[in-house]
Formats: sequence, structure tokens, C-alpha cells
Amino acid sequence: MSEEAEKLHATLDELKAELAAVEQDDPEVRRLLEAALADIQAKLSGDEPSEEPSLVERLSDAAQHYEESHPNLSGMLGGVIDALSRMGI
Repeated sequence: MSEEAEKLHATLDELKAELAAVEQDDPEVRRLLEAALADIQAKLSGDEPSEEPSLVERLSDAAQHYEESHPNLSGMLGGVIDALSRMGI
């Protein structure tokens, strides 16, 4: 596994912990974010996740949703998006 993929795995673990700690008033956003995280893990494992809507779009939407209420979570999502871009995902 590449160093970039290892960093992404670590960030995903942190993101899951942060998401678990967040009280969510919008279950649809939580569902979309959890699906996006599952797709990232599938992609890193070599499986083919669904692409509708795109993974980056879903993560961007979630980051915008959490920007004011949970800036740490939003920042982590931005880091994941950047890492995925560097990996060509």
C-alpha cells in the first residue's frame, strides 16, 4: 500500500470517530457521508464502488453541511477530498 493510501486510511479512521461523536440533525447527510466513506474504503480495497453521485460530490456536500457546526469534521473531509484527488480517485 502506498504512503498516500496509508495516510488516507488513517484519516478515514479519524473521520469515522469524529462522525460518531457528532450529533446529527439531518439523517440524510449522515447516510450520504457514511456511504461515501464506504465507497472510499471499497476503492482502496480494489472493489468498485458506485459512482452516482460522484464520491467527491458527496464528500463536498457533507463538508459544506458541517462547515459551521463542526469545522474539524469539515476540515477532515476537505483533507480526504484532497488525498483522493492526489491518488486519482
